[in-house]
Amino acid sequence: VVGMAVRVPGAADAAAFGTLLREGRCAIGDVPASRWDVAALYDAKGRPGSSISRWGGFVDGIEDFDPDYFNMSEASATCLDPAVRLLLEGAAACLRDAGLEDADVRRQNIGVYVGARMGDYRLRAAQAGTEAGLGTDQNFIAAHVAHHFDLRGANFVVDSACSSSLTALHLACQAILSGDSAQVLVGGVDVLLDEEVYVQFSKARALSPGGRCRTFDQHADGFVPGEGCVVLLLKRLDLALAQGDRIHAVIEGSAVNNDGRTMGLTTPNPEAQQDVIRAALARAGRGAQEVGMVEAHGTATMIGDPIELKALNDVFRTATTERACCAIGSVKTNIGHLLSAAGAAGLAKVILAVRDGVVPPSLFCDTPNPRFDLAASPFFVPAQAAPWPRPGTRVAGVSAFGLGGTNAHVVVAEAPPHQPVRQALPPPRYERRRLWLDRPGAVGHTLSLLQLQFIDPAQSEVL
Repeated sequence: VVGMAVRVPGAADAAAFGTLLREGRCAIGDVPASRWDVAALYDAKGRPGSSISRWGGFVDGIEDFDPDYFNMSEASATCLDPAVRLLLEGAAACLRDAGLEDADVRRQNIGVYVGARMGDYRLRAAQAGTEAGLGTDQNFIAAHVAHHFDLRGANFVVDSACSSSLTALHLACQAILSGDSAQVLVGGVDVLLDEEVYVQFSKARALSPGGRCRTFDQHADGFVPGEGCVVLLLKRLDLALAQGDRIHAVIEGSAVNNDGRTMGLTTPNPEAQQDVIRAALARAGRGAQEVGMVEAHGTATMIGDPIELKALNDVFRTATTERACCAIGSVKTNIGHLLSAAGAAGLAKVILAVRDGVVPPSLFCDTPNPRFDLAASPFFVPAQAAPWPRPGTRVAGVSAFGLGGTNAHVVVAEAPPHQPVRQALPPPRYERRRLWLDRPGAVGHTLSLLQLQFIDPAQSEVL
């Protein structure tokens, strides 16, 4: 991992994200009034079509964008889905973090693999009186990045629900190892554009009615939705060392599988979870006894959490009889469940932890879930930031399990000793302004029908 960019609730960049994690802060707050009519939608009793939650993890200033930086007209930028805008900014920041100018990557064999989903923002453009046209389907989330930076590697948007971004990472690593791409921009992005997620998961009773993700706690009552973007730049380790790159961490192994047939499409399979963890460890050439931290999927449900812990315990107990030797937690307690980008957020947390040698706390686990005997296991939930719990090379695991059964696990280790020659460049400087299409009937700044009819034809490909 030679470049990294993070923009999540409570943190506008990777450094701020690291501070938020180490300080054990929670960035969950009220749903902004600009997103939807929270008062009308919220119902603690969960009437049909309502939301039992009025809280979430939201990115500041998502309505603002700098079209000039990306050579767009205001009209084109205003019609561009906010997930695309976040990813464009994330890719630009990631490349700068890797010490690369735009000219350094132009026409290079650099792929773009992103876990993402598209909202209904394009419908707003249509309702405002313009045809959003090509470039608004889900696959174009990654294509916009390749187009802007003139990247010639393979380009994919991956959708396996909550495991999308870790699955994208697995595919990106395979592309690098096979030689299909020399480098890959990989990550995840998701935006809580409307209330659909809240209504769906309220019906399923998966949302926390108290607005806190209490992963592994006996009072766990569901997750809190969140949004954000994480982008990483990957290349082969031997090349990164030879070319003098700064290396944040090393992806040593990854694996993806599926639950197969279970009691239902959303019912987890603990055997499949064990299998994917074992496969990732085997590919990394690591034993479970070497792992000092696990970033769990950890959606804070009374049944799902113990199933995940048991699967991990069964894997670890084949390698060690130690107790409380491996930290375990979930970034969802800090910033919410970032849906398609959830795995990428957990991975960013782990990269910072193995790089800096500090395990951040996992929040709101005051009394461990009695369905799993945590005290008898290899795991402990850190209540405060602490030094790495194991001697030797710092090694960690990251899990993401998608609704529908696609499971992913990644093994991450600290970088070997190296003397980087290439240094990070200053981050992009944006002159953002509000360019946003509000929902019909909302009060706010939108482009008029007349403005939208005069989109610059030279910029039409960004729509």
